[in-house]
Amino acid sequence: MNSPEFVSRFVRAGAYKMHYIEWGDGMPVVMVHGGGPGAAGEFGWGHNVGALGRHGRAIAVDQIGFGLSDKPLDKEFSHQFLAEQLAVFIDTLCLDEVYLTGNSMGAYVAARYALDHPGRVKKLLLVSSGTIATGMGIEMGATPGMKKLVAYDGTKEGLRNFISGIQHHPERISEERLEKRWQYAQLPGVPEVQASFLNFFRDRRVNDPQAAQWFDLRHRLPKLDIPMHFIWGRHDVFATPEMADQLKELLPNATFEWFEDSGHVCQNDEPDRYNEVALKFFFAHETDRDVIAAAPSG
Repeated sequence: MNSPEFVSRFVRAGAYKMHYIEWGDGMPVVMVHGGGPGAAGEFGWGHNVGALGRHGRAIAVDQIGFGLSDKPLDKEFSHQFLAEQLAVFIDTLCLDEVYLTGNSMGAYVAARYALDHPGRVKKLLLVSSGTIATGMGIEMGATPGMKKLVAYDGTKEGLRNFISGIQHHPERISEERLEKRWQYAQLPGVPEVQASFLNFFRDRRVNDPQAAQWFDLRHRLPKLDIPMHFIWGRHDVFATPEMADQLKELLPNATFEWFEDSGHVCQNDEPDRYNEVALKFFFAHETDRDVIAAAPSG
C-alpha cells in the first residue's frame, strides 16, 4: 500500500480499552488477526481494509492483549477470553449483524463468535487456521512455523525469523513495516501475553477437562448454518496444507479454496486476490464489475 486507507480509533469495550482501524460505511466486516509477536489489526489486515471498506464498513480490531488494545496481565489469555471480549467489542460498536473474517487463531475466535451468537454473523471467511483444525481434533504438532514462533527471542531478527514462518514472501515486507511491528512487539505486557497464550494452547487446553471441552469444535462447527468459506495457503508451513485436507473432510458445510502463492497469511501474501475473493463472498448481491473494481489493495 502506498498510503493507508484507514483511520485509527479507540473504544472502551466493557472493562478494557480496545483499538481498531476502519474504513467505509455500510454492512460491517469485522476482521480478526492472528497471534504472534507484534500482531495487530493493521499488520493482519492493513492491505485489505481499504478494499473492503469501499463496499461496507471494514473494521480490523486489535484483539485484547494485542496491538494497542489493553493487556490485562491478571487474565489468562485463552481463546475463550478473546472470543468473549470480541463479543463485547462488537456490542459496544452496536453492530447487530456482521460479516466476519479471521486468520489463524483469529479465525477460531471468529468461528466461536459465530457459534456462540447465532443470528449475528451472516457469513464467515476463514484464513489458514490450524487452531480451528486443532479444535476439530487435528493436532498441529511441531510444524516449522510453530517452531519459529516458539523460538522467538524478543529481538528484531527473531521477529523477522518468525514472519518468515508465516509469510511465503517475507522479502516483500518493507523495513518500515517491520520496524513498526517490532515497536508493537516491544510494548509493555506483550511478552507476558505471548507466554500466557502459548501456555494455554500447549498445556491447559490439553490437560484441563473444562478448557478442553470449551475449545472443542467437533460437535458444533459442522452444524453451523451460515455460508463458511476457507482460504488456505499452499505454502503454509505453520498450519500445513495436510491439515486443510483433513479439515475439509470434517466440514461438509464449508467450502475451501487454495491460494497457490501464499503461506499462513494469505491476505498479506496475495492481498489483491484475497480482496477479490472477500468482496465476492461478502457482497455477492452487488455486480461483479463493481466488486472487482474495488479489489486492488492500493
